[in-house]
Amino acid sequence: MKRHSRAFQAASLALTILLCAANPLHAAKHKIRWLLGHPNLDYFEEAAASFKAAVEQGSHGDIEVQIVPAANPWENTQGRVRPEIADKVAKGEAEMGHSFTNIMGKLDHRLWAFDLPYLFTGYTHLEGVFEGPVGSELLEGLRAKNIVGLAFTYSGGAEGVATTDREIRGPEDLKGRRIGVFGTDVDNAWLAALGAAPVAIEHQLTTIDPLTQDRSIDSVVVTWRRLHEAHLQKRYKYVNLMGSSYLVSVTYVNKEFFDGLPEAYRALVKDAARTAARIERAKSIELNETTKREMLAKGVSPVYLSQASRLKFQEALRPVYERALEGIVGKDLIERLRKTEPAPHPSGIQVVSR
Repeated sequence: MKRHSRAFQAASLALTILLCAANPLHAAKHKIRWLLGHPNLDYFEEAAASFKAAVEQGSHGDIEVQIVPAANPWENTQGRVRPEIADKVAKGEAEMGHSFTNIMGKLDHRLWAFDLPYLFTGYTHLEGVFEGPVGSELLEGLRAKNIVGLAFTYSGGAEGVATTDREIRGPEDLKGRRIGVFGTDVDNAWLAALGAAPVAIEHQLTTIDPLTQDRSIDSVVVTWRRLHEAHLQKRYKYVNLMGSSYLVSVTYVNKEFFDGLPEAYRALVKDAARTAARIERAKSIELNETTKREMLAKGVSPVYLSQASRLKFQEALRPVYERALEGIVGKDLIERLRKTEPAPHPSGIQVVSR
């Protein structure tokens, strides 16, 4: 762990130096302190630098941007699992924030939609949501919490269920499994309905290995990148149901601060945030694909479902949606998300999320 700690500290220092090095020709009229609520600098460094450069240059130095990365991810801290960054932004203690939607869902349950099983067909479907009217509505809905949503990113992307000992090819294979999850109401509802025992580990990667060793869990919801970050390839030999849900995050800004900016600067901040989000989403997809190849070379086996098996999962989940999930997220929202047309990623990247 010390090795990871030193590496993270070095990366954090490098990012801080890079992002705070600009010296505007005159004193800034506005300052944006952007609190990043996740530690994945490899996902976000280019995106954060893009936002800072676009806003500072586009405002001719009137706006100064300071990026504040999250704490060391290898320390077992509790702050990141609650919406405390959003609380700080809502109170005006920072101007901008960035958090996982499974955390932000505690403020608006509709944001748990991205945890819904087999709702989205892939990355292009999600692009249609992020870049379309439903995504805009979800972002704007955060105004009720004194924050304004700017853009959706991944900071993860397609998720699956990694297992230690056997494959998952049908709903019946989940029965009896003890699965480490983030702990949202959506996670708990659908997994328990299919006979699994969800165990909340939130975003604490360091807890996965000891929980696996003492048999508290034998499965865990992960992305390919997180499988690598937590060194799970030592114990987890199968990655199943990839693309069954998505690890998504959201960038937002304090409502009073944002509304108080001149109209041109509001447009500048919003456009820069959307551009940064597109960069981050492409980077997340790229890194997951690269990591997947590395994990396969180390003996991890991906389990692909046939179309018939996927339909079997969807059919098994139908009553779960009706009994529980629609009540948590909203039936109308779920239907609108299902009907959202896919859209290509603005970068042109094409990846199958499986």
